[in-house]
Amino acid sequence: MRKNLQAVDVWKSREEKLNSSYRRLAVSRLPVNLYSAQARMQRRAATLLHGIETGTGQWEELDCCQLADDLRGDRTSLHLGGVAGGVALFNEERNGLIAAAGRGTLFITHLEKLPPAAQRVLYRIIETGRYTPVGDPYPRPVSCRFIVASRRPLIELAHSFALGRELTDLLGRIPLKAEDVIHAFEAEAIYSAHPGNLAAAS
Repeated sequence: MRKNLQAVDVWKSREEKLNSSYRRLAVSRLPVNLYSAQARMQRRAATLLHGIETGTGQWEELDCCQLADDLRGDRTSLHLGGVAGGVALFNEERNGLIAAAGRGTLFITHLEKLPPAAQRVLYRIIETGRYTPVGDPYPRPVSCRFIVASRRPLIELAHSFALGRELTDLLGRIPLKAEDVIHAFEAEAIYSAHPGNLAAAS
């Protein structure tokens, strides 16, 4: 009986440490790569990480399948909100996903579908931490957190030449299995506490 209790204590301690590490990661706002064979699991894990931080901002999504034919990176720049050297058009009604997310989360799916030029646009924005809408003379800071969903860790996609190495290194340094994140946070309890923070997908 004592051995069973000790085993339970060890398991509980391990779960608490894992839970705590995920919370620290969420608050740190570092880019995270969530991988899973199921898109539903990726989304659930991403919303959990998004909802942990107090005062969570907006939730925006970029499905790179919609930009698979963006060979010059122009539409990618437009969707994100413009970048120095890009051709995005600035307008009052639509500032782009980065501006819309604010200090919230930009959730990126199917990253491997982005053509190389479009990948470079995304890389420049994240690497510099700034973007400049065309027609606006002043660069703006990137304040949102990036969460990338993929079927396999981004580093594996880079090895198969589906992604550029620079972008992989930038966004894939913290690969987490989506199911592990959900398990650590007891998904139902935490997810139900944050539905109001999840804006409609763009």
